[in-house]
Amino acid sequence: MLDIMKRAFSGSAVPSLSRRDALVAPAAGATVAALSAIKPAHASSHAESTYMLPASGRVTSEIFAHVDPLEKMTAEFRIYRDLADEADVLLWYHFTMFIVAEGRKVEPVIRYEGIEFSHHKRIDTNVYRVHGHNISYPRHPVTGEFIDTIYNPITENMVKAEPTILTEDPGMLYGPGGKSPLDRDGEAYTATNTLFRIEDDIIKAEQIRVPPDNWFTPFIETSHNWTSRSMFEDPSLKRLPMGTAGGYVYPYPRWLEMGDIPGHMFAIWSGKKLDGVHQLPAEYYARIERDNPELLAVDLTPFER
Repeated sequence: MLDIMKRAFSGSAVPSLSRRDALVAPAAGATVAALSAIKPAHASSHAESTYMLPASGRVTSEIFAHVDPLEKMTAEFRIYRDLADEADVLLWYHFTMFIVAEGRKVEPVIRYEGIEFSHHKRIDTNVYRVHGHNISYPRHPVTGEFIDTIYNPITENMVKAEPTILTEDPGMLYGPGGKSPLDRDGEAYTATNTLFRIEDDIIKAEQIRVPPDNWFTPFIETSHNWTSRSMFEDPSLKRLPMGTAGGYVYPYPRWLEMGDIPGHMFAIWSGKKLDGVHQLPAEYYARIERDNPELLAVDLTPFER
């Protein structure tokens, strides 16, 4: 999401952050063995049984680490994507944007509903190439209805709220060393900052994405991504269901017309990984099928170059 919001809302060119990696099933087996000693009696197979309190006793919360970079990447890829050599991955989400203007009350300004739709292909033993797009439609912050204009509570002006359509992402490489955007100079990878945690019947991958050291603009993102513990512990499952929630900070989008008012944006999102466009909610699917049907499939031409 950080790279997405940077491209959508930053007013100037800034260094790109990195992207994705690869995995193999045997590495998942090592994780399964490590977790089995603290497996609860009633592991749920449903990733959405997330924040329910246990029937009795203490909440289970155990942090576990992957010493081997390939094992870590395998765990991430099963949750975030799919261990298949080639696959589509669809993430559907809602997010709410807030204006944080210095000396002003923090105000919610708009909601969005959207998708991140990408494809990956294994290009080396432990390296995947990933490419995709995003499209988000604006919704009213209170009623939730689709809109094309919105009131800016700081400037007290009506502004045009257009869909955010991002189709020019250069893509990335995802390997044991981390992620590497294809528009980055050189071949360096940025390691992923992911903390894995057992929470009762789920596994959480808690990730922080930070900007490069020389990037002096307000960007940071953190997310909690979860899946079923019993499914995670089954190494035969290459693609796991995933729920996600997180927050990020980024500069004012241009369309808000904030002028020289100092401050930035804050946003929170929640969503889940779907198995395909056939699972999109009816209202969203009707909107994208009407306005942007070409984005119901991933453009695969970059993989031909």
